[in-house]
Amino acid sequence: MIASPALAGLALNRGAPASARPRRWLWVSLAAAVTLAIAIGALAAALAVGAARFGPPVGGGGAVAGRAGLSLVTSVLEELGWAGGGLGLATAALGRRWGVGVLGLVWAAWHLVPTVLRVGLFPELEVAPPAMLGAFVVACLIYRELLTTLREFAGTWLAAAAGHAAPNILLAVLLAGGLGGLERPGVWPFFPAPGGLVFPVLALAALMALRRWGPATASGRRPE
Repeated sequence: MIASPALAGLALNRGAPASARPRRWLWVSLAAAVTLAIAIGALAAALAVGAARFGPPVGGGGAVAGRAGLSLVTSVLEELGWAGGGLGLATAALGRRWGVGVLGLVWAAWHLVPTVLRVGLFPELEVAPPAMLGAFVVACLIYRELLTTLREFAGTWLAAAAGHAAPNILLAVLLAGGLGGLERPGVWPFFPAPGGLVFPVLALAALMALRRWGPATASGRRPE
């Protein structure tokens, strides 16, 4: 499943011309910094209100390293499909604005199908109330727009991969280190990832700031 976006995006996008945007490699690191700050802010809110708490570690150093490595690999494979081949297909078919929106909905559905089937890939979503699932879809739309904007600023899909991987790795490491309590009823608004309410609000604030003060794209304009 994790490899499916990359395989489908690359296969369907085969033969498409390469992007003419200049590469700004500093923005790959800045993308990770932006999304990491969002995740830290959401996590701080969860800890402040008692929605999250630390308990005994789930495993030793090997478990932490394993979760971090798995999060890195899965995030990169996802974005190779979403921000790589998938974005090119969506924008070519629907234009930039609608293409990114539809891609965000596909991204959300990609998570929700195994959630409905309850196969254990996304356990927090499997026990989520309907409101959390609705918030997850909205968060995917905002987050996909943010990752797309970071990709455009950098001129490479690796910025989206870095932006996707940084908070995933942080949360995976903290969960292995004993972070818990997020599965309790009623605390879902403070889930420090898409599905909560704080995360998309911070992501929207970051997106608005980037649109105002970020660099122009190769076309001379900031993203729509």
